[in-house]
Amino acid sequence: MFRRAIKVVVVTMFEPGGGKAGELTHLRKHLGLRPWKLAGFPPGMLWHNGEGVAAIVAGVGPVNTAVNVLTLGLCARVDWRQAYWLVCGIAGGNPKVCSLGSPIFADWVVDGDLAYDLHPADHPPEWPTGLLPLGARRPFGRTGLSTGLFGQPAQVFQLNPKLSNWAQRLTHNVPLADTAELAAARQAYTAFPHGARIPAIGVGVVLSAARYWHGARHQAWAERWVKYWTQGQGQFFTASMEDSGTLGALRQLHRLKLADWQRVLVLRSVSNFTVPPPGRAAHEHLTGKSPAGVNYPALPIALENGRRIATTIITGLLKKS
Repeated sequence: MFRRAIKVVVVTMFEPGGGKAGELTHLRKHLGLRPWKLAGFPPGMLWHNGEGVAAIVAGVGPVNTAVNVLTLGLCARVDWRQAYWLVCGIAGGNPKVCSLGSPIFADWVVDGDLAYDLHPADHPPEWPTGLLPLGARRPFGRTGLSTGLFGQPAQVFQLNPKLSNWAQRLTHNVPLADTAELAAARQAYTAFPHGARIPAIGVGVVLSAARYWHGARHQAWAERWVKYWTQGQGQFFTASMEDSGTLGALRQLHRLKLADWQRVLVLRSVSNFTVPPPGRAAHEHLTGKSPAGVNYPALPIALENGRRIATTIITGLLKKS
């Protein structure tokens, strides 16, 4: 049935084109990846090299990544059963626990989209948020849905701690990039415990939501939402837009015995903070002055540091395979 075995699959989300670097750009160059044609995938989406490494630009948002990763895993021309899967991209970061440019390994991924949603004008003023877990009667209340197939199976994912710990040990001495410009940008965040620190490897929860949210009120919700779904075991570190979709696809491939759930890593590097600095309005800080319309002060450093950590991990995984 299977024709070719892959050892490592790198899952990235976007490549902007036009000479601008995306999540796969630096990795593609350092790993010697070349275009890979498989039926059903457009040009530029799939890449591979002769050492058993494949990569996909799976798209922005959980629907795109779920569809494309699942489609890739169902391709009978390739054997993914012993492959390691490394999600590698950028993220918003919580300045209470991580700094700009920092690569963060995920111990949990929590979905932030499945919820009841009430506009602030429509919920009681004593409620801290109008986002409720499906089945709950109040914010962060019990759902009464501990079993069954109503949303909850796709709400929270715990990753293999042994593999994550191995990756952290392997990369803890990798030098990380920093710049004077980034150091200057960090100074606006000295009020936060980690806001002004130099880039450093960390581990924490990724909150995955298709909505690109920003601001202190959303951050307060994110911190509690993560605690709620991990039963107090996890802490909110980074915000992404895709990982619940990607992991949902990989968990299904595991059920089909086409992938190994224990061989999944998620690495997100902080390109921006999820809250503005003190004294700055959230909407002004979100849009910023960049041509993309979004403020990513650490994007180049996040991409480079993600590349440094990812290539070290991939080299180690190839030796394990």
